[in-house]
Amino acid sequence: MRHLRKEKVLRVAMTRGDPHFRLRIPEDLKREIETAARANSRTITSEVVYRLEQSFARSSTYQGGLVEEIEAIRVRLAYVQDLLQKQELSTGGQKIGMPKSTL
Repeated sequence: MRHLRKEKVLRVAMTRGDPHFRLRIPEDLKREIETAARANSRTITSEVVYRLEQSFARSSTYQGGLVEEIEAIRVRLAYVQDLLQKQELSTGGQKIGMPKSTL
């Protein structure tokens, strides 16, 4: 199998020597794949491979996005905790409401 990079997604050039994979799918899904393959000037196999690669690429991108989002939340939480600590120190340990703009 030969791999080609394009649009940040791994494209695969299929060869006769590649493994075969039998798959049962609903008839309506098969028709959708055939229609998409014709519209994209691909074989049915190429269309299925392309769509699988897209879904895996999206999945790994999404997971990376979650890590970044969690880190951003952690930083915001540390900032809010620091503000609360400073507020307690400036009020002599007396807790008062936090301004909504810090959240």
